[in-house]
Amino acid sequence: MFKPLAIATLLVASPAWAQTAVPNTHLGVPASELVTLDLSVRHDLSTGAETLDQGIYQNGTWSFQSGAKPFRVPKGRTLVITDAQAWVLHEPGTGTPASLELMLEHPSAGFSGSMALFTFADIPANAMGVKRQTWTSGFAVPEGMSVKLWAQQFYPKSLMSMARIVIHGYYL
Repeated sequence: MFKPLAIATLLVASPAWAQTAVPNTHLGVPASELVTLDLSVRHDLSTGAETLDQGIYQNGTWSFQSGAKPFRVPKGRTLVITDAQAWVLHEPGTGTPASLELMLEHPSAGFSGSMALFTFADIPANAMGVKRQTWTSGFAVPEGMSVKLWAQQFYPKSLMSMARIVIHGYYL
């Protein structure tokens, strides 16, 4: 009787080292503060309709929103963007290659500006496929600012029919 009770006591009682604070990630913040934004825009080739989608991954949970507005940094937070990857889907044709921008806006302050520019000038006419570029930096985005994807134009004027930017960062 004593042996099972002793084992149960050991399993229930947590040691002091297990009660310490959660260690920080390689970025110096808790894992719960890491965030990934997935911003995309699609162009329906038959109807010409554009669809904006937004996904947010934080603390082990994805949330998606179709027909989304630009991502706005929550009140009381600062988003530090560490890197971004951009993809474009090109259609065959004679349009121009794609250009994408990761834009910052603060409507109440009257600010709108470019944070990162992605150009895909190396895609020849009549090429079809997916192209990708990566941008790495450190950029602090304060509360109230919006982060959005701007696409130059869509097929047939451009070869692009879909654009996506995945942003990694963390909250302060």
